[in-house]
Amino acid sequence: MSVVAAYLYQSGIRVRPVAIDERIDCPEDKSQFVWIGLVDPTLDELKTLEQNYSLHPLAVADAAKGDQLPKLDVFGNQLFVVAKTAWLEEGNIRYGETAIFLGHSHIISVRRASGRGHAALREQLEASSILLGHGVDYVLHAILDFIVDGYLPLGETLEDEVLEV
Repeated sequence: MSVVAAYLYQSGIRVRPVAIDERIDCPEDKSQFVWIGLVDPTLDELKTLEQNYSLHPLAVADAAKGDQLPKLDVFGNQLFVVAKTAWLEEGNIRYGETAIFLGHSHIISVRRASGRGHAALREQLEASSILLGHGVDYVLHAILDFIVDGYLPLGETLEDEVLEV
């Protein structure tokens, strides 16, 4: 199974694990939310999430297919974000992508060909329940910031190589 982590949060504190086939209805006040992280999910897994969280079919198709251009789409009251990831592996630049579904009480990340996991990021966010208590908006910001920070070593390495020439 491609589920890396799936939890329900209440006021910034992890409450319990969540199965992807379990629909969670959270209050509109953002006091509760579900954060699901997937790596290379199957189409069936994405379809299950589509049904449980009312994800837009076009966004689900893009996340299932992968290899998308970076984008931000608005589907009703949900956002769909695709961000390219990059990292160094044995001196070579490798690329992947992270697709993110964001609703008022859920955030679902789908990583493909990703060299950097989100476990440490989740752990860092969970250490600050006040910040995590801001809800899915804060988690989206943190994931995108994490992706952008992943580019810094690439820039430093390229700079070093240019200076050597």
